[in-house]
Order: sequence, then structure tokens, then C-alpha cells
Amino acid sequence: MTPLRIAVIGAGTHGARYMKHIVEDTDGMVLTACSRRHPEAVAETAARWNCRPHTDAHEAILSPDVDALIIVTPPSTHHELATAALDAGKAVLLEKPATGTLAEARDLAERAQHPGAPTLMIAQTLRWNPVLLRARELWSSLGTVRHLRIAQRLEPTVLPWQSEASQTIGGSVLLTGVHLFDTVRFLTGCEFVAVDARQERFHNPAVEDFFLARARLDDDTWVSLEVSKYGAFRGCQLEAVGDKGQLLAEYYFGGLKVNRGRETQIEDIDAMAPTLPAVLADWRDAVLNKSTPPVTITDGVRTMEMVEACYMSHRSGRPINIGSL
Repeated sequence: MTPLRIAVIGAGTHGARYMKHIVEDTDGMVLTACSRRHPEAVAETAARWNCRPHTDAHEAILSPDVDALIIVTPPSTHHELATAALDAGKAVLLEKPATGTLAEARDLAERAQHPGAPTLMIAQTLRWNPVLLRARELWSSLGTVRHLRIAQRLEPTVLPWQSEASQTIGGSVLLTGVHLFDTVRFLTGCEFVAVDARQERFHNPAVEDFFLARARLDDDTWVSLEVSKYGAFRGCQLEAVGDKGQLLAEYYFGGLKVNRGRETQIEDIDAMAPTLPAVLADWRDAVLNKSTPPVTITDGVRTMEMVEACYMSHRSGRPINIGSL
């Protein structure tokens, strides 16, 4: 099998994680190039992982020795870079969120669905989280789930671009809420139909670092969603309340519990292992087999509909119907 020749666009902290796993953990791929705007930083990263540095992302995209691209840049740049890659005939693994706006996501979806378009996959990495995968296996045993609660509580961001109004176009809803929105769809197989959301800015000088929302799914399940990025702690929690059981999971540190009547089922599941090797392997297979990737741009659009609705709801102070967007 001829390996896919990969360029990572955005070779910062998270981009370097992709580079490490391409080199050390993923067969069928070879890291050819990387890009970052800062010359010294990209040269150092490229030397560490034995690939060619670029300060211009478009040079890397158009390189003849690059078959596919991983885009790990701020979401405001995703539409432009992914469009350039698709136009160049290169497959793309696009970090979440798919784009910075709903309009951009819909435009990208239209381009990606043209006959013969290269493979485009969204890196919603929680779909490979072992605790959430086990929760999905147990879902039907809960009976009819009427309420779902999901929360991510993280430390304040240390990435400068996430705290500068000139560089970021969204905060906890756009940058972290997308994990929650996609995870709910992944676990339930349902779509959001309405949301009532509020947000606050406690420590981040530019964008919201807390949001709280109440939503409904198309099967009438109620969903509570929260992202907190202002405390000196971390945790990711899921609770599903069905008529036959209650599931509680911690999907950052690990662990899962199911209550049925007076009986409790406890499973010690490690959630700390990296998900990127599995993400990369599934993307590689979709590219080589020309098959539908596990997370499509249509999934990205559904997620961005929730992002748009949450911001609209906060601005208006009222619930928003997703179908009206």
C-alpha cells in the first residue's frame, strides 16, 4: 500500500499532536510537510518530526508531494483552507468546529458533495472516546431516555488567539460546545430541534467562557448542556435518565455507572488514552477506500446549526427553533 503523504496545516500545540501520532502510531501515512506562520517555530517543529516547513499554508496545500491535509488552525480560517484543499484535489481532515459560521459550513458541504470531490472528515474526536463508546453500547438498556445532561468543565484557555477579539470569532459555544452537540447526536441518533441558551464572560476578555443551554431533540428528549472554562479544574460528565436505567459517566478521567432499580453496575473505563490514532486510521481508510468517513461535513453542518442557534438565543433572550435557520 502506497502511504498517504500528509501535510499538517497549523503546527501548533494540537497540530504537533497529530504529527506525533502520524509518525509514531499510524501505518499507511507519511508526514511530508507542516505549516505555521512563525518561521522559527515551524522550523523547530518540522525538524523534530522530519518534515518540510512552510510559513504559507497554501504552499503546503499545493505541494505535489502532499496527498492529504490535516487542518488544525483557528476556525475562522477553516473555510478558506479547506476550500483550497478540496479545489486542489486533496483529502482533508478538518479539526472541529468545521468552520467559523453556519453559512461557511453549508458552503463547504455543497463543495464536498460534488461528484468526485476528495474525502472531507470532521475530527469530532469524542466519537472515539472509550467511555462514550461504552455509553453508546449501553444506551438501549436504559429504555426510553427522557433527559440527557452533558457538561465539560475546563481550565481557562492558555492559547492567545482564543482570548483576543481580533483573532477569535467565538468562545465556549463555538470552540467547546461543538463537542457536546456532536456527542448528543452520536449517542442518541436524534437531531436538535430547539434550544434556549445563555452565556457569560467571567475571565476571558474577548468571548464567553461559560454557557448553559436547555434543548429538545426530535424524539422529545430534554437535553441540558454546559461548558465552563473559568475554573482551576477539569471534568467531563454525562448523565442519561431513561425509564429503565440511569447512566452516569466521566469521560475525561474515566469511569461509568448504570443504576437500575437498587442495582448498580460500575465499569472502570480509562478515558485518558489518546483518540487521535484511531481518528487518523479511520480517516486514512475512508480516503483510500473512497468511502464515507465516520464524521461527515453534514455532521459539521448540524453542529454549526446548534452553534448559530445558541448565539441567536442568547442575543434574543428566547428559544430558537433549529429548523428556522
